[in-house]
Amino acid sequence: MAEKAKKAQIILKRQVVTKAVVTPKFKEFLKYELEENVKFYKNKLADITARLNALPPTDPAAAQVQAEKQEADQYIQSEASQRSFINDLDLDSEYSQGPVEGFVTVSTGDNLYEKLGGVEIIVKDGVITKITASSSQFDKVTAKS
Repeated sequence: MAEKAKKAQIILKRQVVTKAVVTPKFKEFLKYELEENVKFYKNKLADITARLNALPPTDPAAAQVQAEKQEADQYIQSEASQRSFINDLDLDSEYSQGPVEGFVTVSTGDNLYEKLGGVEIIVKDGVITKITASSSQFDKVTAKS
């Protein structure tokens, strides 16, 4: 019996957009993350201050440590505005949590643009409620001509 010719395949990484439906639990989780990050930056600030005090002002490393200190200060100072942002999120709206990496298998004959783009995951309280794949930008643009 003759073997069928196998298509060449490869696994590629792609970006998948993740959005969360805003719920009271989700807002509580965001506040928790904010508090943990503020604690982290306050501890980091204490360490940075100690490092800065140990360095002579003329040391070239002092400028780098000072920049780290400013970054930590800025994060801590932004806590109130971030907390306000969280409180102002509308229930049942979608909040973009950013991309996560996913993998996709592609083979000869596949439309690469469809395989790599336009995938979105919607979660509600951590549970995936919807996965969508939109048509590729390439198809949208070239369909006009």
